Amino acid sequence: MNNNNGTTPTYKRVLALAGLVILVGLIIAFLCVALFGGPDSKDLFMGLAGAIVAVPIMLWLLLWGLSAVTGRHNIASLDAGSSNKQHDKFGNVIPDGKIDTVVFDIGNVLTDFAWNDFLVAKGYDKAMIERIAKATVESDDWVEYDKGNLTNDEIIARFVENDPEIGDQLQDAFANIDGIILKRDKTIPWIRSLKAAGYKVLYLSNFSKQALEGCPEAMAFLDETDGGILSYRDHVVKPYPEIYKLLEERYDLTPEKTVFIDDTPVNIDAAIKLGWNGIVYKNYEQVHDELVALGVKY
Repeated sequence: MNNNNGTTPTYKRVLALAGLVILVGLIIAFLCVALFGGPDSKDLFMGLAGAIVAVPIMLWLLLWGLSAVTGRHNIASLDAGSSNKQHDKFGNVIPDGKIDTVVFDIGNVLTDFAWNDFLVAKGYDKAMIERIAKATVESDDWVEYDKGNLTNDEIIARFVENDPEIGDQLQDAFANIDGIILKRDKTIPWIRSLKAAGYKVLYLSNFSKQALEGCPEAMAFLDETDGGILSYRDHVVKPYPEIYKLLEERYDLTPEKTVFIDDTPVNIDAAIKLGWNGIVYKNYEQVHDELVALGVKY
């Protein structure tokens, strides 16, 4: 039978009572041995003293471990700094205001898409970099990386078709794209502060398998989030509505309670058409101020 009346479930009350009885019993036994025990009771006295200390610690660690595994807060995992916040029945903070979910783009929002530096590091001069860029990152074919439907060799072949005269350079430049994404130091603290305030934090990005696997340090923040969508895994890309709707369904989002942060205006426009809130990323401080204006407190 479901318990929806807001009271503590019976089994929890029974367990709490049993724990209390055990602890009180240990304390009474300890006091009895201390007052009435003889010289032969030393080992029992020490054992009871240790148990009185160890049992609460073990119970606390057990509760903390359960919270870490299930993601549901309990008395052992509650943040004292959130004592003035509202909590749901699992102890999770309920955010103030109308927003409960923050969705991030990745490139040039949570990381730097450093394609120019990437090409400079390979030894190309400014003129060649401009030419390579037109055939690759600035071409319509770049989205094929993000769709995840073609192999790396097939994508490079398309780049070569865009400028056959520099085919060798294109092959060399994009044989792998390790290092094309760079980490931002603010990213993980930003995500953690939003999550600590009770917000669900997701990512929604046009992103390739090659960039993910080639830039592990920059992408380490993914483990800090509550999940999200990288386009290559689902073969859908922004700004088409399918990718937004997929995120809604997968994470049970309420559009009007969701805010999306992306550096590309057309992607924000697509989100707003679906009822989301949107912020075009220019810099961290500007986004912070716009989040606060939406009632996001962190």
